[in-house]
Amino acid sequence: MDQTLMIDGRGPCLEGYEAGGQILRVALALSAILKKSFKIQNIRAGRPKPGLQPQHLTCVNAINEITGGEIEGNTIGSMEIFFKPETIKGGNYTFDTGTAGSVTLLAQSILPIMLFANNESHIILRGGTHVSWSPTVDYFEHVFLPLVKKLGAKVYFKINRYGWYPRGKGEIELEIKPSKLRGINLVQRGRLKCIKGVCAYSKLDINIPEREISAACEILPEMRAADVTIVKKEAASPGTALTLWADYENTIIGVEALGAIGKSAETVGYEAASYLKEELTHDAAVDKHMSDQLLIFLSLAEGNSYISIPELTPHAKTCAWLIPQFTGVEFKINKNILSVSGIGV
Repeated sequence: MDQTLMIDGRGPCLEGYEAGGQILRVALALSAILKKSFKIQNIRAGRPKPGLQPQHLTCVNAINEITGGEIEGNTIGSMEIFFKPETIKGGNYTFDTGTAGSVTLLAQSILPIMLFANNESHIILRGGTHVSWSPTVDYFEHVFLPLVKKLGAKVYFKINRYGWYPRGKGEIELEIKPSKLRGINLVQRGRLKCIKGVCAYSKLDINIPEREISAACEILPEMRAADVTIVKKEAASPGTALTLWADYENTIIGVEALGAIGKSAETVGYEAASYLKEELTHDAAVDKHMSDQLLIFLSLAEGNSYISIPELTPHAKTCAWLIPQFTGVEFKINKNILSVSGIGV
């Protein structure tokens, strides 16, 4: 008889944990992959707008469609859902947040699931491409995906249209092949090859990205302006973002900064460069936002994984609390090295 796992959406209710939509997204992915039913209560209980919001509901319904499972509570504002997955079905899918909700957070929920589908998948996601509190599509493409591919994931990614706040309407495509994940040793950065970046913009004058890059070079004199690509794409709303990454022999360290009304181009450039300069002061093999994004993949991989991290962020702590409830793995921290023995799905 199937046993339903009970999850508290508030997390362990301890200081230093992140009790937001991440718990829901990771639980849905692991439930689908491992075919374990779960019920989550108190979804986003501490948020100004608690419960499922449109972007979260899109994720819930998308994963339910992919698995053909049984679901209860999938309505706006719902504080709890029950999910019982069936078989992960590859194929062609299109999901739209209907808002400027982050397509990268949606992609990070769907990607690990489709690595274990019964065949290849082609997925179109629509919504916000450069959104506060989530990775930009440029970070997703140039920092996140290369590291996930190191574990054996077979993914092709394309950005068709930018989606800025407030209207969203951006579009990305993913082609995902069933993959066998393997453990990874990501402790040493190796030699710094260069610093690169993408300055994305829509419906603005070309001098905006040029000024962002010039300002960033003031903070990071080791970065060449020629190594930052300016990319203009169609969009429903104007916007700009600067994503930078340090390309090392063994890894990639990335950051981003978003433009906003009343925020100068120079400020965007200074912010992005300052964030990267701070990341370069430590010797960890991933940036502070990457560790929690990798944990689900490490837990599903075959063999041992070791990654050096700059700090155990609230998001990483929350993932390290949640993932073992589905997988039984144990995340260990020794100084700044996080290790885990994956279950080898």
